[in-house]
This record gives sequence, C-alpha cells and structure tokens, in this order.
Amino acid sequence: MGTRFASRRFGPFRTLSVVLGLGVVAAVLLISPVGPPCPFKTLGLDGPMCGGTRMLRALLAGDPLLALDFNAFALLVLSPVALSLFVAGVRFELGSTRRIWPAGRGGVACAYLLGVGLLLWTILRNIPVPPLTTLST
Repeated sequence: MGTRFASRRFGPFRTLSVVLGLGVVAAVLLISPVGPPCPFKTLGLDGPMCGGTRMLRALLAGDPLLALDFNAFALLVLSPVALSLFVAGVRFELGSTRRIWPAGRGGVACAYLLGVGLLLWTILRNIPVPPLTTLST
C-alpha cells in the first residue's frame, strides 16, 4: 500500500528553515535604520514594490495605516497572496495537499491577474495627475 502523497525528501525541516529565515529578515528590517534602495528610483520612477520594505517595516512595528501609505498594493493584494502561499507551502510540506499554486485555468488566471495588477499599479502610481500622486512614494 502506498502513501497518499509521495514522500518528501526534506519534510518539515525545509518549512522550519523558511520560518527561521523569515524571522531573521523581519528582525533585520526592524533593527536596520535604512532599507535597500529601489532600482526604479534610478530611472525617476516608482516601481510596483517601491516602498515595500518600508511597508513591511511599518507592519512589523504595528502601524498598518503607515504601511498602507507606503505601498497599498503590496499591503492589500500581495501580502494576502504571500500569506496564502506560505500556508499552502506548509500544508504541502505536511503532506495534506499536492500543490502550492492552484492548478489549471484557475492558477493561470491568478497569475495573469497578479501580473496585470502589478503593471497597472506601476503605471497608475507614476501618472503625475493630482489624485494619483498620492500613490507614489
């Protein structure tokens, strides 16, 4: 008799190492006085993740309104996606699911929607029209 899913080589140790790595990154973000520079800024533009590090630092410090001001798209769209992928990865490691990303047309649609959302966010935050200037960092 076979197991329900194929055995995993690393098992929960890989998940534990990812959790430890994320904890170290969170600690460095809270301690570090400066964040890494955004490559889009060298072109004079705001990229889709510009302000993402400051957003994450504000979230870790417990200030969600400041985090929203730094990068609303990353907070409202990318953070829940990253959290759900993390939970799916843990479930994958524990053997309760077969895949991390949705399969079939649903997974393709999710990927396209995220890509189009990032592209639209990048375009909208670089338009110098007064209501949209609040989106820039």
